[in-house]
Amino acid sequence: MGKNILRTTLLTAVLCLTLSCSQAILTIDENFDTNPGWEGVNNRVECEDCPEITQDFGWTPGNHNGDGAGEISGTIWRSTTPAYYALPLGEELSFKDSHSASGKISVISTGSESYGFYFGFFGEERQGWRVWSSNGVRIAAMKNGKARFHLDYKTGAANGAILNPDLEIPGDGSVHTWELKYEPEISVADYEWPDDQIPGLFRGDYTNTHHDTLLARFKEIEPSMTTEKLRDLMFICRDRGLVDNWYRKGQYHLWNLEENIEEIKGKITFIFDGEAVSYFLIPGHQDMPTAIDRFGIWNMQIYTGSMEFHLSDLIINDQKVDLSEDPHWEGMNNRETFLERDFHSRHNYGYTQTNWAGETFGEIGGRFWGTEVSDPLHGYYATDIGKLTLDDPIKFSGVLSFVEGAVDGRMLLGYFNRQEKMAAIEGEYKGNPPHQFLGLEVMDKTKHGYNLAAVCSPRQDISFEHRGPVMIPDRVQKPFTFEYDPNAGIAGRITVTLAGDTFAKDLSKEQRNVGSEFDHFGLHNPRKGGKYVDVYIDDMKYSSRKIKEQVEQKKQGTVFVPYPPNGRLHK
Repeated sequence: MGKNILRTTLLTAVLCLTLSCSQAILTIDENFDTNPGWEGVNNRVECEDCPEITQDFGWTPGNHNGDGAGEISGTIWRSTTPAYYALPLGEELSFKDSHSASGKISVISTGSESYGFYFGFFGEERQGWRVWSSNGVRIAAMKNGKARFHLDYKTGAANGAILNPDLEIPGDGSVHTWELKYEPEISVADYEWPDDQIPGLFRGDYTNTHHDTLLARFKEIEPSMTTEKLRDLMFICRDRGLVDNWYRKGQYHLWNLEENIEEIKGKITFIFDGEAVSYFLIPGHQDMPTAIDRFGIWNMQIYTGSMEFHLSDLIINDQKVDLSEDPHWEGMNNRETFLERDFHSRHNYGYTQTNWAGETFGEIGGRFWGTEVSDPLHGYYATDIGKLTLDDPIKFSGVLSFVEGAVDGRMLLGYFNRQEKMAAIEGEYKGNPPHQFLGLEVMDKTKHGYNLAAVCSPRQDISFEHRGPVMIPDRVQKPFTFEYDPNAGIAGRITVTLAGDTFAKDLSKEQRNVGSEFDHFGLHNPRKGGKYVDVYIDDMKYSSRKIKEQVEQKKQGTVFVPYPPNGRLHK
């Protein structure tokens, strides 16, 4: 068939060349066997002064914690290059199996403001942010001499949950005790409310209810209630799995009322210096395929920054670990020096000679970062399609492979207006979806997996991101189709199919009346702070008013920038 053939007759192609295809909408067939020459803007970014870092952790004969010679310690760096030092368990554990560990820990600030690491149970097969098949404790975000604990787990199907307790560890080398345990048989239904009035405080708004809102409602019943007393009651509810707790940067608490408590089973508890906090697996996660086969220390696989740590007095699954001599645990990149090339906004997408999504080499895609609106390193990789509007029937299809995904990661594929995409904007959440965009978005939903979403955004304040099938970065090739019919539904309808699953969403009359003018089709990263996704696409067909011969061919280029402090300049 050849490269970039047109699904139209030769006569139509000749007319398009001579008449500029002012009316005809063509279907371009692109298999990416060779470079299509699309335009790239900030889609490939490199550091011009990449720092050299040294991972240096594992067993040492030291005695920082006072338990005698021998400890697991050293300096560990955050990096997208995986690194760990771990004890192979000799078996694979799932979330149907109990497991526990305890010991002593001390950490020392290295002067950076952005660093940390994990310790706990994990599987070695799929690393990343966060590691698949894991149940661990994260120490991160050292500020004012202290670092905060985070607890998170992830199944072998890439979904999970996180607890952000109000627990901190000083970075002064002081020694502290800890214990992590998982009890699969404990159910939320086994517990009672510490105060029977608490469920009624939610009054139907079961999710993200502000602590102050609950306090005001409680005071209507009991005027003597204080924010501290209510906080303590809510923490008891959280540890019993009756409510879920999320806060933003420790400034306030948002509470979610759990509805189907009889389905919630599997309790994770972390005890630090005698203070215990707990949370539960999300229903269904206990049955997910999970392969936890190691206990140890692994790096946070994001950005950069280092921390010194010392672990001792270890007991793993009720067995004391002898650290008086080298235990010869398994190490991966834990004693390595290399150039750190990765950082936030280091996009690396476009045409690539790989075949994640196709049968032969050649496809488009790569790594997409979510950038803050103030970050100039946002861009696209796309082709000129002339002009299409919401009055036109628009369709594109292809094969997609979702390779990697980090929390809050996103990417977009579809039709957009170049001027609107690159325009200056203000406001933390005003960048995504972009004005005048029509297409698909791979977007994060940590508890259940990512989703493929249909997006229509004539203007952002009247946009929608309609979630469709759940996706995980399983590296499986999935065919997809996006079709917009201006004559269907209320004011036009989007229909999306992914690997046989179909969903649809109607445009509103306001969206249709505002309208859009699309002049490019392709890939771009969202202007909304977050992490990254690695997505590849091949064997595409897309609507256009220009044939390939009318589009100026571009060469792929790279933008070189200074390495940002702590790996992320714009926050």
